[in-house]
Amino acid sequence: MRLINYQVLRDLVHEHQHLTRGGAPAAARLDDISYTLGVYTGHRDPATALREARRLLRAHDAEYRRAA
Repeated sequence: MRLINYQVLRDLVHEHQHLTRGGAPAAARLDDISYTLGVYTGHRDPATALREARRLLRAHDAEYRRAA
């Protein structure tokens, strides 16, 4: 079972989106975020890691809503 800090994961996904939306992303920071998303999700491919991070966040949010 993975131990995931969902707030950190959410922040990484948001920052990734912000960096890639602005045209020319800050390459070094984007590489750092992609690497960290890969560590969190267990996927080396950045696009796959981002998809998995979003899936994990959706599942977490759905579980949180059910518990509330």
